[in-house]
Amino acid sequence: MTKEIIQKVKLVIIVILFTNSYLFGQIKKANSYFDLEQYHDAIINYEKILKKTPSNQEATQKIAFSYRKLKDYNNAEKYYAKATELNPTESSNYLYYGQALKNNNKIADAKIQFEKFVAKEPNSFIGKLMVQSCKDIKNWEVEEKAFEVTNVQNINTKDADFCPLVYEDGLVFVSERGIDLINESQYGLSSKPYLSIFYAKKDKDFKKAKKFSSQLNSLYHDGPVSISSDKTTIYFTRVEKKELGKSYVNRLKIFTATLENKKWKNITPFIHNNTNYSVAHPWISEDGKKLFFASDMPGGMGGMDIYLCIKDGDSWGQPINLGKEVNTPENEVFPYFRKGILYFSSEGHSGYGGLDIYRVEESQQWKNPENLKSPLNSSKDDFGIFYKDDESGYFSSNRDGGVGSDDIYSFSWHALIPQTSITGVIEYDKLAAAGVNMSLLDENDNVVQSAITDEYGKFKFDKLGLDQNYLIRLDEEDDSKLENSKLYITNSKGEKVLLANNISKGKFRIKALPFEYYDELELLKEEDESLFTVSVFGQVYSKLPGDYSGGMDVWIVDDEGNIIGKAKSDKFGKFSFDKLSPDEQYLFMLSEDDEKFNIIITDENGNVLEAAKRLIDGKYRYIRLASDQSVITLINEIDEVIKIAENENFIISKVLYEYRSAEINELAAQELNKLVLILKKNKDIGVELSSHTDSKGSDSYNMELSQQRAEKAVEYVVSKGIDKNRIKAKGYGETQPVAPNEFPNGKDNPEGRAKNRRTVFKVIKLK
Repeated sequence: MTKEIIQKVKLVIIVILFTNSYLFGQIKKANSYFDLEQYHDAIINYEKILKKTPSNQEATQKIAFSYRKLKDYNNAEKYYAKATELNPTESSNYLYYGQALKNNNKIADAKIQFEKFVAKEPNSFIGKLMVQSCKDIKNWEVEEKAFEVTNVQNINTKDADFCPLVYEDGLVFVSERGIDLINESQYGLSSKPYLSIFYAKKDKDFKKAKKFSSQLNSLYHDGPVSISSDKTTIYFTRVEKKELGKSYVNRLKIFTATLENKKWKNITPFIHNNTNYSVAHPWISEDGKKLFFASDMPGGMGGMDIYLCIKDGDSWGQPINLGKEVNTPENEVFPYFRKGILYFSSEGHSGYGGLDIYRVEESQQWKNPENLKSPLNSSKDDFGIFYKDDESGYFSSNRDGGVGSDDIYSFSWHALIPQTSITGVIEYDKLAAAGVNMSLLDENDNVVQSAITDEYGKFKFDKLGLDQNYLIRLDEEDDSKLENSKLYITNSKGEKVLLANNISKGKFRIKALPFEYYDELELLKEEDESLFTVSVFGQVYSKLPGDYSGGMDVWIVDDEGNIIGKAKSDKFGKFSFDKLSPDEQYLFMLSEDDEKFNIIITDENGNVLEAAKRLIDGKYRYIRLASDQSVITLINEIDEVIKIAENENFIISKVLYEYRSAEINELAAQELNKLVLILKKNKDIGVELSSHTDSKGSDSYNMELSQQRAEKAVEYVVSKGIDKNRIKAKGYGETQPVAPNEFPNGKDNPEGRAKNRRTVFKVIKLK
């Protein structure tokens, strides 16, 4: 070997040694930043290494991880794709690669990587969750969106703006975050200013934001905040700046301050702060008795968990972990509690990617969290929600298309196309009609759905247009079935609540009402064959009205003698039937079949209308509408056409009251709403609202109370847009009971008294 060749070999060896020494030093320097979780500086050094040695496995692995922690998902995707090639045996590469793809809204590609991860780690919770989330996203995307989301103008900047809270005439929020609040040791390491609390006043638009408080904003990180309902106490996150060595981490802590003379004073650390872990993101309940926060304290489910402290005198009880239904091995952060519902953000539940916002109810013991879905959630981070009312509010997101890294967005519910379901049962000869073919027709007679009744005669039609009119047609050849079948609407428990209007052979008219509406209806009794009904009053006697006092069952029967309604006469022989279908003819039977008994029909005031004629088979016939009566044709709330005699009492369902009360309660309001609908459909009628009491109290007191009840009912109906001239209020006190206030033995009859505390309606033809 010549001297010249030896010199060249030495030079190559020196270059190699120098390069290796340089790379070793560069790796050591990059790793030191990485180990301190100073990912921004670590990336700069790893990039230098990869320029010289693109296939360096360690640098590739750690730069991918660094970009992931800084939530730079585009670069994380790029480097994890390379990491899976360079190190295919490392299972976590497939998980993180899939998460980066998912964050970049590449759901199908992400699912492939998650499945590769699960193949390597079949018992992994997070792996199975990620696969499931990809399936869920596919299903969620076909649903109609319930939110409208808008980037808030005049607040967002190129830096981070997040965690809004409505305060006074504007928004309090945190601004200039350049890192992830979950990983508290990253603060200040990505060339961004420290976090501060800002306030922007709103007139028509938001004004220029200003520092919220010089007392609260420190030289390090402050926010987010929660303010008590009386606006005197603020709870906020702060990171105190302490230089206690390279390995020391400044933890997130919660502080409070009180408002005195328009200044925030008495800054006090939360009793459960700790230098070994973070306690952050406080939210105080409206009653001031519950404090929710996020912490990575020992004993949790994983990363950051949601905790709750209960006020104990002037102090706070021990933190309570909300459990594995809320908390996961990943991070749960930014709790917000309103009206019994906890909202929080999580990486550990099925979601779109990054942090998604979820809700869970306290009344359900914090179980079954629900994803608020797109467009409120996105493939990036969505967090820090706040409702300004029941239908709108604000939240934070670093989704694509924003102004800065994190932006504040407004959201509002928009009207979904309302849909409902109809369930029911068909009966023939009072038995379930199984195997009946049915068609559902719209108002243009187009068949929109078909169904067949099951073995119990039940059927269901789904996804119906709310408040739309439909026709159900029985597709049967048997005329007897078509003519005599009855169709009942049922509630969610399968109980009959409504008889559908049979307009012709085998055709029934229905209206698709909210499904909850049927759950609020009283169960259909044998006599409850319509929502629009009439009252029939009568008296049993032998020779003269009032001479029979034995008490007797009175039945209404059909032509074949089947009992379809029952009543019991009182000690004066009087009886009444509420909620009778407005047929023109009724047949009565008495439990004591004796020709000596007679029946007269009266109005509610006891005035005789006519005698019911006794037939040869022992039935008594009453024809409700005599030929000389003035008849009013009405359309009720479910579009049945019926006939009512002028001044005849009718009942939708009686408005009943609490003892000694005239207030319109929730159930009473539901019944009056039906009356409102009838009045709107029938412009040429008026109504007298007659109110009644039971017999407790003096005559004068009861008369006054009944008048108050009638007037309260009128006020309610008028408030719904009905002309006051169409309604009269009349109180009758205790003079017209429809049920005995006492039993024959003199004991109190609470059920009878409840029936007597009522308001009923009488049709009046407008002139």
